[in-house]
Parts: sequence; C-alpha cells; structure tokens
Amino acid sequence: MFSIWHDTALMEKLARVLWRVAALLLLFAGLTWVLQRPYFAINQFRFVGDVQQIEEPHLNGLLKKHLSDGLSGGFFSMDLDNVQSSLKDISWIKSTSIRRVWPHEIEVNITAYQPISVWAAGGYLSADGHVFEVNLSDEQKHKLMFTSGPDKAAELVASKAPLFEAWLKPMGWRMSKLTLTERYSWNVTLDNGLDIEFGREDTPTMLEERAHRLQLSEKFIKSNLSAGETNAYIDLRYPNGFAMRTQKLRRTNNGGVANAETARTHTVAAVAAVAAAPVKTDKKVAAKKADNKPTATKRKTSNAAQP
Repeated sequence: MFSIWHDTALMEKLARVLWRVAALLLLFAGLTWVLQRPYFAINQFRFVGDVQQIEEPHLNGLLKKHLSDGLSGGFFSMDLDNVQSSLKDISWIKSTSIRRVWPHEIEVNITAYQPISVWAAGGYLSADGHVFEVNLSDEQKHKLMFTSGPDKAAELVASKAPLFEAWLKPMGWRMSKLTLTERYSWNVTLDNGLDIEFGREDTPTMLEERAHRLQLSEKFIKSNLSAGETNAYIDLRYPNGFAMRTQKLRRTNNGGVANAETARTHTVAAVAAVAAAPVKTDKKVAAKKADNKPTATKRKTSNAAQP
C-alpha cells in the first residue's frame, strides 16, 4: 500500500514548503513587532493650507482631539481614512487630505470654507451656500455684510450676493445687508443707509432689469440723497420706473413732486416720491368729469408710477 511517508522526494518538497511558510510567518511577526515600537509612533501633526483658524488655541486642541480619536497603530498601520473622517464634523472645514511624513508626522492639508457674509440665523455663509461656525475677530466680522433668508435658501442667497454686488459696484455702492423674505422678495441695504426694494424675481431677467434702471438714474438718485441720511428708500417694483423717498423729495398737495428738477427730468421714467401717501381719486367722480370734458382736451400725464 502506497504511503506518502515512504516517498522521500515528496517529503523533502513538503518540508521545504513548511520551512518557507514558517520563515514568512516569523518575518511578518518580526516586522509587526518592529513597527509597533515607539520609534514609529506618530507624535506630531503638521497643518498646511487654510491654517488661520487652527492657530486659535482651543480650535487647535479640538483638531488634535479629533485626530487622536482617529489614530490607531503607528506610522505604517495607521488608518488615514479614519483620521480624515474624524474631521468631517468640524463645520468650517470644507475638505482635508492627510498623508504620512517619515518618520513621526501626519501632514493635514486643510481647505476651509471662506465666509462671504454673516448669516442672520447664526454662523457664517460661504460662497457655495454652506452655513458654518467659525471664530472671527471683530475686525474680520466688520468687513462682512449681513445676509438673511429662509432656512432652505442659503444657497440661493449665496449665489445672488455677487450679482447684486456687481450691479451696485458701477455706482460706487457697497451692500451692508442682503435680505430674502419668506415670500422670496429681495431687499438690499447699502452701507450709506439707502434701502432698495428689488422685489420678487418673477422672470430670469427681472432683477437685472431693475438694477439697470437704477444705474440709469444714478445721477438723479445721488443728487437727492442727503449726507448722513439713514431713512432713504427706493422701490424698484414698478414696471417703468421706481419710487424714491428721501429728505429732499416730498409730495405737494396736488400730488406733484416738490423738487422741480425731479418733475421735469424724470416724468418719463415715472419716478415718484413716496414720503406721503398717494392722492386717491374716486373712480365714479373721475369718470363723470371725463364725460363732461371736450373730446379735444388732452389728458395730463401723472408724475407717479403705478405699481
């Protein structure tokens, strides 16, 4: 009866295989032991990229805590994915990349969200509509405008902010506040106190058209703004013009504009001062008077635009 124990050549091959397996196991065990030695332990973090925030002591400690929670093993056995995921719940960090640096370091490359405004509901708004928390100095915060809107509209507000800035820049104006109401109506407050009502964007070009109308009347608007005036108001929600309220503009008893230059140059543009309520006319009385007038009589053009 055949037995492998009597096959000398087969036994020699089997012995060589077993020796090789044993050697590999010993080598693996030795390497594992060596790599676990303190010499290969990670003992330093190096932050690159957007590192301004981690210079704050408490934020630096927070980052190190999150990184420590994600570490296991030494230089070769550490799980980088685990380290990276431990940073995701820090709201101001947009993205990270992590790599080993021989022999004891982890290099963390940080890309942070950059604030374009203070978000009224809390935190700051980034250019891509992300609301996040970050510690800024009073000087840094003072340079940012305020924005507000519905909870789900942060991305929309962020996308419109640079457009409004571009429309206002040719006139030398700077926004201090951009508001989107619950009815999705836009309002802009300038750093000079002027409040501008843009209204709803019912068509894709409506806001731009209203901004263009504002640019065309730049000279008139600035000439009727007083230095230091804080309650000036412009309403662009008119089809062919806009309404304006300033200290220099007011209505007369007959409904005209007190400023003679205003009435003469902006009748076509339908500019109206709204410092007082518009004069109301009874429709039945107006119709009766119209019937009694000669047909050759021309109708007078109103100085006030109708919304």
